[in-house]
Amino acid sequence: MSTREFANHIRTGVPYSLSHIPIRDMKEGQNVSQCFLVRQKTQRVTRGGDAYLEILLADHTGSVAARAWAGATQRFASGFAEGDFVYVEGRTETYRSALQVIVESIRQLETHEAKFGKLSGFDPALLVPKSERSIDKMWGEIQQLAESIEPPMLRKLTTNLLSANEKEFKEVPAAIRYHHAYIGGLLEHSLEVAVGVAHSTNNYPFLDRGMAIAGAILHDIGKIKELENPIAPRHTLGGQLIGHLLLGRDMIREEAKAIDWPDNRLPQLLEHIIISHHGELEFGSAIVPKTAEAIAVYLFDNLSAKLNMVRMHTANDTEPGDFTGWQTPLDRKLFKGVLNSGVT
Repeated sequence: MSTREFANHIRTGVPYSLSHIPIRDMKEGQNVSQCFLVRQKTQRVTRGGDAYLEILLADHTGSVAARAWAGATQRFASGFAEGDFVYVEGRTETYRSALQVIVESIRQLETHEAKFGKLSGFDPALLVPKSERSIDKMWGEIQQLAESIEPPMLRKLTTNLLSANEKEFKEVPAAIRYHHAYIGGLLEHSLEVAVGVAHSTNNYPFLDRGMAIAGAILHDIGKIKELENPIAPRHTLGGQLIGHLLLGRDMIREEAKAIDWPDNRLPQLLEHIIISHHGELEFGSAIVPKTAEAIAVYLFDNLSAKLNMVRMHTANDTEPGDFTGWQTPLDRKLFKGVLNSGVT
């Protein structure tokens, strides 16, 4: 009996939840025999012409890159898709300072269980990345902020859009991969931006508090139409062709038609926040921010995204020492050391 077969024999009868190694706890050199969620699957070709798979595997603690080389690709590539729960056998190794899984076999969970038997105590919730914060509590907080918006017309537009899109707003991630890329991520990110902007109005009283909060809450609402399948998110046709800035602008413009505005510049100023919140044209902004409120939303949006990247990368990094491996989106290594405060 091989080492892997013996390990699987020992695991038989043990509830799956006790044998699952969370991604955040994986180390280099481990054998892998467990379930994941497939977030992304891309077939590529080596310089030598051999097909291989790039896969992004996930569980509720995070995600890990995986590679299936030619032999495994030929045997298993057609047997699973993005969004599937799969059973993977392989090993972990470090590549460019990041942990990855080298896949020896990968099958849909149903296929695996049909061949080897049901996994006792398997719970799909173990595999779906989700915000660590309470979805319902965050929803209550963002609604409370929306209800504080003045003038009433701007409040009505914001609360109407939240109510009409509650299910999607609670489920959709804020991004496919880099920041808040999990169930509830859009809500968590939008709340972080809105809270930051609301607090900033205390220090900068010239900011229009209602406009700034409305823009913060709604700045990424177009993600609801840009992304589909929250468990394994991908771009919709509109997401690819139009993008969430203009999709969000259109949602606001449509909702604004049903409201009697004493000053028609109000909805246009809100639209401006939505289409300018990436800050710079080179980063996908339709226009640069031209109001104080738009600048505030852009900066807090950037801060929320960057700090989430830092938190996720430092939590999942396997590099020894006080610094992480290279973090490509931020273009740097990050300090992750634990300081001795001297407090006992």
